[in-house]
Amino acid sequence: MRKSRKIFISILTFTLSILLLTTVTFAWINLGTISNIDGLGITASSGSELEISIDGENYSSELPSILIQDLIGEMKLYDVTTLDGINFQTGGFRDVADAIPNEHYLTFDLWFRTIKNEKNLYLINNVKDLVTFDSNMPGTYVISRGVFWVAPVSFLNGPNVQDLVEKGDLGVYYGSDTIRISVIELNDDTNPMDLRTEDELKRFIYDPSENFDRGYGKLYGAYNYFFQTAQYWMDTPREIQQASYRLSEFDPNNPYQALDNESMVGQMIETEDINIDGKTYYRTKVRINIWIEGWDADTFDAVDKDVVKIQLQFKSAFPAEE
Repeated sequence: MRKSRKIFISILTFTLSILLLTTVTFAWINLGTISNIDGLGITASSGSELEISIDGENYSSELPSILIQDLIGEMKLYDVTTLDGINFQTGGFRDVADAIPNEHYLTFDLWFRTIKNEKNLYLINNVKDLVTFDSNMPGTYVISRGVFWVAPVSFLNGPNVQDLVEKGDLGVYYGSDTIRISVIELNDDTNPMDLRTEDELKRFIYDPSENFDRGYGKLYGAYNYFFQTAQYWMDTPREIQQASYRLSEFDPNNPYQALDNESMVGQMIETEDINIDGKTYYRTKVRINIWIEGWDADTFDAVDKDVVKIQLQFKSAFPAEE
């Protein structure tokens, strides 16, 4: 019988912020995690040049948390996997099946609009190395308190011999390293001028740990731990998740000029709407997906009962020339 665990999500300030308390108890390829969400709160603040909406109609620089709570309600969160950040599956020793949005993973839509010339939307500014769990600062980050854990078996936790964890070793492990975020641009069905094809829409999967060596489908970490505990060999994925391990950089002399388009997640399209000064609004719609990646090297019971805090920051800017 699978064990039920809770994930609590609470309010932070700054741009699109999520507090996630996660209790990942067993590896995706072991028993599989089930997590309950008791509540969700988000406050988004994107400045006067960029407004945000949860319904495509009511915009402001701040997104009241009650709107997200009403939208999502109570849910359970499983460790799942995806190759494209759009189609999610359960798996491991569970039967492989399509994952259910807001039952197995967190998902919600947002609209962004602007009247400015900077019409491209970016996820920006990973400050995970600067912020502590008990402090806040503007930027994007996924951090956690960490969990002290004693290894019940010996296993290889990294690509090198010195990464061997001996049975009985005490270490600190971080649930934040298991999180993935995708930002998927959608056709804006509230804007009749958005006639783009699917191929023209942005797709972005982000590993906020920014550690490729502990990314998707590695033979060490959670996978080797599972093998050593179960003595059972399971095939790794044949295809690799196309995740990014960094965010775009910007011109230090012009913060609204991107130097690369790595984390461009949307392009705001002209609408028929105008503000009180007669200026045209440009708008884009995106879908945010947040999940525990089952094939991550850190998704095993070492991070049981860790507390993870997630914050996302977006900015409109001029694109880099490609």
